[in-house]
Amino acid sequence: MTRQEKVTLILQELGYKPQTDDDGDLRIRYQMKSFYVLGTQSEENFLSVIFPQFYEFEEGEVTKVLAACNKLTRDIKLAKVYIDQTFKNVTASCEFFYNDEENMKVCLEKSLEILGLVRSGFVKTIRTFGE
Repeated sequence: MTRQEKVTLILQELGYKPQTDDDGDLRIRYQMKSFYVLGTQSEENFLSVIFPQFYEFEEGEVTKVLAACNKLTRDIKLAKVYIDQTFKNVTASCEFFYNDEENMKVCLEKSLEILGLVRSGFVKTIRTFGE
């Protein structure tokens, strides 16, 4: 069984319906949000769960957005919140190494739980910086 098949099976066990995109990444819906699981083609026991482009901002807001990203990355264990390569959107990720399938399952579940809270936490944080 390939790593992609293992990850797909684990996500199905957790109650999700993963779909493979054109790049070979797995897309799932969680709390009405789209998340991607990357690294299923890698040789390492390493995966990334990505919540892409969940917040769009204007050029003049960069400092405030960077401050909010920095605060959330410090405050939320396991999550990285950052401005993506477009320099117009904020993305979040949880990256982890795992030892076995049970550990992978726990880490996937925890990553989804964490990333499910990121957007609301980001919006609250950005609002406090605007005051």
